[in-house]
Amino acid sequence: MARLRDGEKSNKEEKVHRKLAKHIFGIREGELSEELGWERRTTNNYLRRLEQKGKAYKEGRSWFKEDE
Repeated sequence: MARLRDGEKSNKEEKVHRKLAKHIFGIREGELSEELGWERRTTNNYLRRLEQKGKAYKEGRSWFKEDE
């Protein structure tokens, strides 16, 4: 697997965060992966990073942007 260039990881993380903000009623991981054109596992990795930072949360099967 190719390494990401400097800043690319944070850019992708921000992209996931913006997508979550657009789906106020939540979005499933698979749906988000389709929208982004990414593998589901990649999407999951970024969602988990956002969750650790307190920027996203999962309720049932849907992901939401944490209110700031």
